[in-house]
Amino acid sequence: MSMSGLTLLSQIEKKVDWLAARSQILSKNVANADTPGYRTQDLKPFSLTRTLQGAPALALASTSSGHITDSPRVSQVPVLDDNLPITETSPDGNQVSIEDQMTKVADTGMEYQTMTNLYRKQLSMLKTAIGRGGASA
Repeated sequence: MSMSGLTLLSQIEKKVDWLAARSQILSKNVANADTPGYRTQDLKPFSLTRTLQGAPALALASTSSGHITDSPRVSQVPVLDDNLPITETSPDGNQVSIEDQMTKVADTGMEYQTMTNLYRKQLSMLKTAIGRGGASA
């Protein structure tokens, strides 16, 4: 059963994808903690507004040629943030702060758990609405 037509569920899926991509980048940062000259990387913050631009929208009725049409849609793809603040740098040029990276990893994990719980609850609510749900959600 495809849930792609449900905006809330598709937005949760996009956020989970963003969190998974961020987790990979943060683990790469931690793995390179001793690599000389390594600069930390991160994704640009997840923006619900930016992702909703790629969501299917209702067509606007145009009764005059002077009416404004829809703006072009932009798909949500995780993008590396090049404007990270430069933190302390070790003598070999490495910028990785294990404490900062582990804090980001923990935050990302908590957000991931929150999003998966929200997704599960939304599916449970939909099942209840169509009469297939149980009291065990």
